[in-house]
Amino acid sequence: MSASDHKLVNQENKSAADIITWREYEALRNEMRREFRAQDDVLNGKVEEISQKLDATHVTVTTMQDQMTDVQRSLADLRLAVENLTAQQQQEDDADHELQDDAHNARGAPRGNRPRGWAPLGRNGRGQDEEDGLGKPKFSIPKFEGGADVEEYLTWELKIEKLWSLHPHYTEDRKIKLASSEFDGYALRWWDAFVRNRDEDGEQPIRTWRAMKEAMTSRFVPTNYLRNIYDKLTLLRQGVKTVDEYYMEMEMLMQPCP
Repeated sequence: MSASDHKLVNQENKSAADIITWREYEALRNEMRREFRAQDDVLNGKVEEISQKLDATHVTVTTMQDQMTDVQRSLADLRLAVENLTAQQQQEDDADHELQDDAHNARGAPRGNRPRGWAPLGRNGRGQDEEDGLGKPKFSIPKFEGGADVEEYLTWELKIEKLWSLHPHYTEDRKIKLASSEFDGYALRWWDAFVRNRDEDGEQPIRTWRAMKEAMTSRFVPTNYLRNIYDKLTLLRQGVKTVDEYYMEMEMLMQPCP
């Protein structure tokens, strides 16, 4: 056999080796289909996962938008409360000054010229129709030591207000005596000095619970306290907090507000 014949035989054998049977073709096709399906399932799973994350992100964004709306509404309410409180305090201060002027003028006026609603004062500076003596209440007056913590005073004031609401018949003089009876530490020394200085300066004594509360607020609550709360609410962010923790912190900040 010549060299050319050997070459032709080798080419025919190689071509026969390259030819696959129909069964082998179907097996290869099925294998490729399974591979495509597996890749398609993986792709669909990733698409579904991304879709779920997008849905969750949308819910989170919507929740945050609602929370921001609530915060903005709360800030607006707080701003209005600060403005109303400022106006109310100004009106009350003006009214106190008018009452003090009337009382000062009434003491030197003839009996027939005394202003309407003026009541004669007893030996201790109280109206004759008010109670004498402290008495022994059937409840405990909360103590107040006058620390630097604003929350201590605000909590004490809230407790006292609740007691007065349960005993509306108490006179103003009795309220002042009961409230100051449980002063201790700095609060006791401050109150004694405050009362003594007013007397030495010829100022009117504190005769109402509201006037006492205003004096204590002026001493134990900084003038920028509400502004600081407003700033904290403005800067409040949820961050890593849960929704419950976020709202709880917001409520704690707003509780001292009027």
